[in-house]
Amino acid sequence: MGIDKSEFSNIWTAIQKWMKKRHLTSLQLAGLTGVSENYIQKGIANKNEWITSDFLHNCIDAFVLTSARQRGTEDLSDVFTDEECIDALTVILDEEK
Repeated sequence: MGIDKSEFSNIWTAIQKWMKKRHLTSLQLAGLTGVSENYIQKGIANKNEWITSDFLHNCIDAFVLTSARQRGTEDLSDVFTDEECIDALTVILDEEK
């Protein structure tokens, strides 16, 4: 499926807001998601850094957003579609409007 490049800016903005809300540094998020701290810092700074499906799903786990969709015992990030992950991450953007 893939993540549309036009969504990168909103996703990175949401990631930055979740980091602040969860009191996570870029180094801590890097450790939780398996990417480099530099990658996260570049993504937040320029909002154009490529986002993989794996990183997106790992962010859902890192920010503890798996309860965004009720699925009982299957309520794990690996059963979310990319679009559901994007929706769960970017909900924080709507909260501030």
